[in-house]
Amino acid sequence: MQTQETVKSSLQLPPDATVIADGIGFTEGPAKIDDHAVAVTSINRGHIYRVPLDGSGPTLLCETGGGPNGIALSKDGDLWITQNGGTAMPSRSTMKTAPSLQRWTKGELSVELTGTVTAPSDCVFGPDGRLWFTDTAEHAVGEVKPGRLHAYDPVTHKLETQMGGLMFPNGLAFDSTHDKLYVAETATDTVRRYDVPLGGGCTADGWAVTLRRGRPDGMAVDTAGWLWIAGSSGDNVIAVDDNGNLRHELLFGTGVLVTSVCFAGAELDRLIVTVAKGGTVISLPAVHPGLPLPVTTL
Repeated sequence: MQTQETVKSSLQLPPDATVIADGIGFTEGPAKIDDHAVAVTSINRGHIYRVPLDGSGPTLLCETGGGPNGIALSKDGDLWITQNGGTAMPSRSTMKTAPSLQRWTKGELSVELTGTVTAPSDCVFGPDGRLWFTDTAEHAVGEVKPGRLHAYDPVTHKLETQMGGLMFPNGLAFDSTHDKLYVAETATDTVRRYDVPLGGGCTADGWAVTLRRGRPDGMAVDTAGWLWIAGSSGDNVIAVDDNGNLRHELLFGTGVLVTSVCFAGAELDRLIVTVAKGGTVISLPAVHPGLPLPVTTL
């Protein structure tokens, strides 16, 4: 087992990057929650933390139990959480939680959907107002059971399965036009893009990027249309343009597991990167500002 010192010695920051939180467990998420902070998950602790961008230190926002994976902020300011129920790894939390969708609003945690999902992973609000999320069969690269992509309507409480047959579906991000969705398949090292008209349905448009280093995890899109992909086992973040060309790469050392990314700050000009080992949250200047979330129709 690696010690905290070993983990920290393997972490190498890119130029102009700073650590704004560490020691918070196997961290993922993240999501901008106001102009001054992001929220991140701790999958192995069953916690959500608020992390100020000024590096003043994380505070516990809520205990979810189980294994909270992804976070999305709704237009109403509610925090939605994809909860894997402790299926990804053992949880230190004694709060028993099944695989579900959870919502944190006005200081209270509620379960919005359970019983029909296996192990929700990542999530994003779409232009249709629904919460789009991936649902893995198993949190393992060598899984043989395919996962699914769902969309959940917070108003009608209706769940629609948009697509099946996905091998470890993970990160999600709508593109700058808001009618295409990037979906990471971690087990195949590939990100694919789908047409998602407001009427429903998902159709692959032929765009695909296979990572040459690492496996795709969390993702975010900037205002130039670049897709920023956390490379997990590659200890990297890469950016590709809407033609699939590699435009930028950030390296974070060896054996640190880069899990996800988001844009933060009042101008969305900070790129936030979560690193699992060491429970580390990193901030660095964005090449281009990020797209505002949640996405809305023009």
